[in-house]
Amino acid sequence: MHTVKMARPKSEQIHGGGSEIFVSVLGPVEILGVTQPFTRKAASELVVYLAFHPRGATNDVWATALWPDRSVVASTLHSTASVARRALGRAADGSDHLTRRAGRLCLGSSVQTDIERFVRAVESRRADRFTEALALVRGRPFDGLCLADWTVLEGISAEVESMVVSAALQGAEEALRLGLGEEAAWMIRRGLRVSPYDERLYRGLLRATEATGNRLGLRATMAELLRLADDGDGAVIHPRTVTLYEELARGLVPEPKGDLVRL
Repeated sequence: MHTVKMARPKSEQIHGGGSEIFVSVLGPVEILGVTQPFTRKAASELVVYLAFHPRGATNDVWATALWPDRSVVASTLHSTASVARRALGRAADGSDHLTRRAGRLCLGSSVQTDIERFVRAVESRRADRFTEALALVRGRPFDGLCLADWTVLEGISAEVESMVVSAALQGAEEALRLGLGEEAAWMIRRGLRVSPYDERLYRGLLRATEATGNRLGLRATMAELLRLADDGDGAVIHPRTVTLYEELARGLVPEPKGDLVRL
């Protein structure tokens, strides 16, 4: 079950960008800034859905997204939306955070997501901004959603995962270029929270570990990957990963040349 957190004083709020309600999905789902608890779980999941559909959705569309395998009566849809509207409350200008326009249920501009903040941070491609973006990653995206088929069917989960992994790899390469091995390793670990089986991340972790001077850590990192890749019939890993490990173990440090971001 995902978490709903009540509104906090502005000085304590961790979200930014002028939002009053903050939908956080880069890990266990949280909705920050609500004025009262959601008394119906589907209502909070409706808010998450609408946060990723800025143009809004008609009742039949969002009902199908949340309950793809069954029909839902109109009274259930009405009560779900009403609970969501009451929980979100009103914006500073007096308007509802959740409104209906032209037959569509939609969220106001006062509601933002951690994905929006993530995208803004990585646009500059600076190491410190990659750090800012990856600090938002707390675990598997959309963790805790029960009515989550739409995140898969619409390709949103895959897109978010790809975005985080790309940021982790690019950020790590920039950090390594600056000689910041520990920072690079931290970024890679954030990426692994989202995509624990991506070997590119492990190649990045091998490079970052070598950059910190931790020779024993190289062996531990490779052992971690081998355990993860072992399906019971032995581990099969990419030849590029094996080659990189062997070179680093011999004290050779090949130039990255973008190899982390390639499969």
